[in-house]
Amino acid sequence: MAAEYIQALIDSREKDDDSIFIDFMLNLHAKHLQKEIEQFKASMSENNEKMVDKSLLKLEMVDKWSVKPTLAEKLVDILHFMSDKSQITTEELVRHFDFAPTTAKRYLRQLTEFGYLEAMGGNKNRCYKLKEGELY
Repeated sequence: MAAEYIQALIDSREKDDDSIFIDFMLNLHAKHLQKEIEQFKASMSENNEKMVDKSLLKLEMVDKWSVKPTLAEKLVDILHFMSDKSQITTEELVRHFDFAPTTAKRYLRQLTEFGYLEAMGGNKNRCYKLKEGELY
């Protein structure tokens, strides 16, 4: 790559034509962008296999657990937030969503009772993780 770069500079100088070097750099940049796009698409397809439609999950909660739609939406947002984390603490939920600690604990308890989460540890160091195979 370095040799091609230098050759483009030499050709541009010898022919007194800046467009030779500019074309080289644009082509190089286009190749890098294409590679990044392909990597992004690959990562999105991996994530899509793990993700669930939030609206369907919300409807499931409303129907199955008889929770209000506004509460179901908050619970689904929590599950979505947790989808790429191995575990979460109440404090992380409080910071991210700006919930009161008691509200965050209540939501986590409900998600555990509904079977979406698994609680680990004692009261002081409790953390939660998504149950295997449940959602994401």
